[in-house]
Amino acid sequence: MSGMMAMMAGNARTSIAAASSATLVYNLDAADYSVVPLNGSLANGTGAYTLTVANAGASISWNSANGGSFAKSNSTGTDFIYGGPSYVTAQSYTVFMAYKLSATSAGRLLNTQSEATKDWLMGAYNGNPNTFYPNFAVNLPSSGADTAWHLDWATWNTSTNTGQLYTSTSTAPSGVAFTGTNAGGGGFNQLRMFSRSGNVEVQSGNIGFVKVYDGVLDLATIQSLHATHKTRFGY
Repeated sequence: MSGMMAMMAGNARTSIAAASSATLVYNLDAADYSVVPLNGSLANGTGAYTLTVANAGASISWNSANGGSFAKSNSTGTDFIYGGPSYVTAQSYTVFMAYKLSATSAGRLLNTQSEATKDWLMGAYNGNPNTFYPNFAVNLPSSGADTAWHLDWATWNTSTNTGQLYTSTSTAPSGVAFTGTNAGGGGFNQLRMFSRSGNVEVQSGNIGFVKVYDGVLDLATIQSLHATHKTRFGY
């Protein structure tokens, strides 16, 4: 199973580099783990970024369903996982994540670790999915809460100062769900799962993976990624 997943991930990396001139640089995928990753471990598939993990309250666990996911069960703010690149200067990127919210979700699912440098969040906000806030409001929904698996892609184009969000559940994205332009927006300083860096606005739910590419993926590549990963999440 894990060997097949690794082969599929390798094939996806190859096609993405060819189609969109973007390389997978951070790959924190629960399919590569049988437990919550240890503090100081590397995000598998890239080996470049060390993870910071705190789970003294044991509110984060590893769930075997859907090929594996990291599950946050309650609002214990001192339990978190973060790591990845620091894109606080001009840098185009794509963040791709798979997630499912729980009925008690109430905070930020994926956030920047250092809000002093950039304010950034993705995935869900206050229990509502399909959120992207790259230092300015692209989409902060106030309704639409559910417990379905979502595949979301957030892109930032530094040459045009444009952020875009592609969203999907069972149907592949056919275009941009939300877009916005602002010269003050853009980057993040590492990516923190399940809460803000002050241990507040905790979001319960499941995260299958968080992947970062060092460029903007085009729609055709995003649709190809959806086709590759949808079966894992029940579609």
